[in-house]
Amino acid sequence: MRRARQWSSSHQVGTAIPLLLALLHGSPAAASDSIDLLKRMNVEELMNVEVYSASRYLEPVQASPNAIFVLTGEDLRRAHVTSIPEALRLVPGVQVGRVDANKWAVSMRGFNSREANKLLVLLDGRSIYDPLFSGTMWESQDVMLEDVERIEVIRGPGGTLWGANAFNGIINIITKDSRDTQGGIAALSGGDEEHYTAVARYGWQPATEQHARVYAKAWSHDTGYSEVAPAHDAAEMLRVGFRWDWSAGSGDRLRVSGDLFRAETGIREDATLVQDVLHRGRNVMLRWDHPLAEGNALQLQLYHDHVDFDSIGFDQLRNTWDLELQHSVRFGARNFVVWGGGLKLMRDRTGTQPELEGLVDVLPASRKDEVINVFAQDTISLIPDRLNLVAGLKYESTDYASSAWLPSLRLAFTPSARQTWWMAASEATRVPSRLESDLTFFSTIRPGDGFGAEQVRAYELGQRLLVSPRFGYDVTLFYNDYDDLLTSEAGGTQFRNLMHGDSHGAEVALRWEPTSNWRLDAAYTWLEMDLALDPASTSNPSRLRYIEGLSPRHQASLHSLFDVRTDVELDITLRHVGALPSLDVPDYMELDVGFTWKATPRLDVSIAGRNLLQAHHPEQGFASSATGMSSETQRSAYARLAWRY
Repeated sequence: MRRARQWSSSHQVGTAIPLLLALLHGSPAAASDSIDLLKRMNVEELMNVEVYSASRYLEPVQASPNAIFVLTGEDLRRAHVTSIPEALRLVPGVQVGRVDANKWAVSMRGFNSREANKLLVLLDGRSIYDPLFSGTMWESQDVMLEDVERIEVIRGPGGTLWGANAFNGIINIITKDSRDTQGGIAALSGGDEEHYTAVARYGWQPATEQHARVYAKAWSHDTGYSEVAPAHDAAEMLRVGFRWDWSAGSGDRLRVSGDLFRAETGIREDATLVQDVLHRGRNVMLRWDHPLAEGNALQLQLYHDHVDFDSIGFDQLRNTWDLELQHSVRFGARNFVVWGGGLKLMRDRTGTQPELEGLVDVLPASRKDEVINVFAQDTISLIPDRLNLVAGLKYESTDYASSAWLPSLRLAFTPSARQTWWMAASEATRVPSRLESDLTFFSTIRPGDGFGAEQVRAYELGQRLLVSPRFGYDVTLFYNDYDDLLTSEAGGTQFRNLMHGDSHGAEVALRWEPTSNWRLDAAYTWLEMDLALDPASTSNPSRLRYIEGLSPRHQASLHSLFDVRTDVELDITLRHVGALPSLDVPDYMELDVGFTWKATPRLDVSIAGRNLLQAHHPEQGFASSATGMSSETQRSAYARLAWRY
């Protein structure tokens, strides 16, 4: 087996800093990241931001029959975050916990852990859900936050449009078009816990109707706090990428983009065993949008993703090719249909360390898999501009589980332009991971041979109201009915679908603008879970309470964005997270404060303090002690310089 290799911070600095300096001394250009584009939206504008992920076509948040929340690029900047999981703390219904200094647990509506597998994460519509263990490796899935246009968060199943694993929600990270990132930006930050984060990007216009950019991002994080044993969870990453966009006068748009990354993250397996996990990858994506007559459109997307994951436990080389075709067509005055299909091909080679061969293996070591899907969704105008019915159905066939039909039915009532009532019923599945399917003990015992897809039926009711241009709220009530959930039988030698249950709760988002220079965002989440074993199960019933106790019952946050002057900003976030009894994590309150001075039209100076109320506190642990020892989140501070030209 290939072993993880050491990679020093000096290697990253030596690569990233010269690029920063080169961009800083490049010829000045009219940067699109100007003060005008960074303007904070008011509440009414935020409620009318157009989103794509909920319906696979652009529609205003206000009218969408989904539990949806949008974080804009300006929201990310004002939150003073350096990673996507940190920003997601502001979203109602999303559970975020820091497992150690480099790993995160992110989920929705329960089942949270480092191994959370019921949330589909997309980057510009490209899935970054990892099929090795079913979930998202947030420590290596990073982006340059300055290039993020918005993050669309859909709470609730999205299987009808996005397929298996869009089980409890979808997060789609959408980056800016190259024409909106012309000129350059270089930023360098450093602090006591995050040693440094260096980013650089340059955008230019290679020809008429063409825009392009290149970027680089490097960071290094210190270890977390641990009383049990010295934490071995320092991490570092280097990521580079490009994007090229072409827009024709006829309306055709072509996009080609790609990324290359290398991350090394430490982990302590137990009191005596530590390792450095090496995660490398590259991807390239092509998307073509072709407008047709009368508002119809055709979209073609193709991408290739290569992943090289190397750890003491498992290593994997994986290649993925994904082709999607989508057609939007209007039938008369009342029907707007989005339909399409896709083919995904995955080829991997997975193994364990030599000393474990014959004891614990992943067999077959090489595997070829296909996922085929066809979907259609019709938005029917029952009463023009007042009542819409959205009916959809997807058929998906995958080698990891039996074929599935995934329906969805949504109704939106809009009595006025400022108010929407909506309800929904939908189904989704979560298919087994590579490890769940092919883990083998003593070359003969295969626990996953009897394990199939997990199921959920979800029912939602919501209201979204813009009380005034300065105040609005969004409330969602939900009930999820789960079936065929994973259980471990016969002493861990059999994986079966012998758990069922439900979860229900409420998610509330409030936005208020007391004055033109001050905005308050508040979020609250209430979650209840009740799981049970099927009569045929011999699993330990205590496992049920353990799963229920991995997510907090109550969460709340208050985010204040205050412009002291036109060139001075003060941002404060107060958040409360309920206890996690399964992990012995008590409830906690924390405070983040950020200050930005726009020293010149091109130079921003920021300082930020995070987790200021406690020297250190636990947030989340690994769901299984066999996967590592967690560390605690520490109080930290950093300073940042950002230069635009």
